[in-house]
Amino acid sequence: MLRFTRVAEAGFSGDFKQKVLNVYSLFPELQDDEITCGFIRKGSRLLGTARGWSGQIALQPNVGRMTIAHELTHLLQGNGVPHGEKACDIWALARLPRDMLDERPYYLLRHWHLERWLRNRAQAKSLCEQAIEVRRTNRTYIKWLSAQLRQLR
Repeated sequence: MLRFTRVAEAGFSGDFKQKVLNVYSLFPELQDDEITCGFIRKGSRLLGTARGWSGQIALQPNVGRMTIAHELTHLLQGNGVPHGEKACDIWALARLPRDMLDERPYYLLRHWHLERWLRNRAQAKSLCEQAIEVRRTNRTYIKWLSAQLRQLR
């Protein structure tokens, strides 16, 4: 179950809290765990953070679904999801439905401009899904994925 801290409860809008809960619903593995969502004040260099060992995430108000999914994915790392920021982006992007791809994954596609992301986000999602399959037999799946993503213009 996800609960908001007292500060997050007061600082997040109702719409944003619902957005967090909608993304959280895509993580059935976390439904039986006690997950706490805290508040990061605007102006911080961090949009989100996660502490997997304690089941805590914290978010700036009104971040996108990709950031929310990325932080929730950190809570799965070591339990089927490999460690690392790029791996976290890959698994989060693969998990989100296409209509929830509202911002580019920072660590995986930090060099992409907004127009490139908007034009190629469905293909990027598909490539991330393929990369997870490639990982079963090829541990250099991130290198494979990066080469595939470079071809998208």
